[in-house]
Amino acid sequence: MINLFSKNKPVKSPLATLPQLTTIPLNYQITYNPLPHKSIKQLPVQVREQMEKLYNLIQKQPQQTVQPLLDLITQYPNVPVFYNYLNVAYEMIGQPEKAYAVLKEVYQKHPDYLFARTNYAFYCLKNRLPEKIPAIFDNHFDLKSLYPQRNVFHITEFTAFTTVMALYHHEVGHQSAAENYYQLLKMIVPHNQMTKTVKRHLHPSLLQRLLMQLVPPTWLTRQSRQQPIRRTQSKSSHYSKYF
Repeated sequence: MINLFSKNKPVKSPLATLPQLTTIPLNYQITYNPLPHKSIKQLPVQVREQMEKLYNLIQKQPQQTVQPLLDLITQYPNVPVFYNYLNVAYEMIGQPEKAYAVLKEVYQKHPDYLFARTNYAFYCLKNRLPEKIPAIFDNHFDLKSLYPQRNVFHITEFTAFTTVMALYHHEVGHQSAAENYYQLLKMIVPHNQMTKTVKRHLHPSLLQRLLMQLVPPTWLTRQSRQQPIRRTQSKSSHYSKYF
């Protein structure tokens, strides 16, 4: 999947009037501060410190993180972030079957976890299964309606969800809705890789259109429902620290 934000590049709001909280023309707010998942807050300090080390290690030596993450999942099965980390590690070492198995497991065990939803949705879009998207989000197409008890979302949550919605509506032919989601991405994260990906699909250049006619893009290539698309080593959108 696509990297949301590089750890080494601070994320700044293009609209921020306050340093860390941005109000946008939506029915919720977007923050650039960490929003730890509730399960993280309950972990011992030493485990949270281990998470920090694993987060850094995945980017450099993902193979070395697999067994520690498996151990953490065994000990703390109710912490979905560990599954996210393991999924990324498997992708980066070229084991897509195991990556998909973890993706499926975290979605089944933690279906209310936003990144489990968005990551599974990305998988479905890659595999030309857009009809599954509405059920993944309980037929909600807005973050606030999906999580009515929340008033603040992290920028990575907003970006992942809005990207899914833009690509989904584009895939099913709802171009007006897809454009609306794309405009939100342009407004809030204009330079993000996901915004650029949506633009390529909604507004491809002439060269991109020609290439798409010759070779269907990986994003839209039909794959087996059991096996995700093989990936080269890269960072991933569901590599969402502390969410």
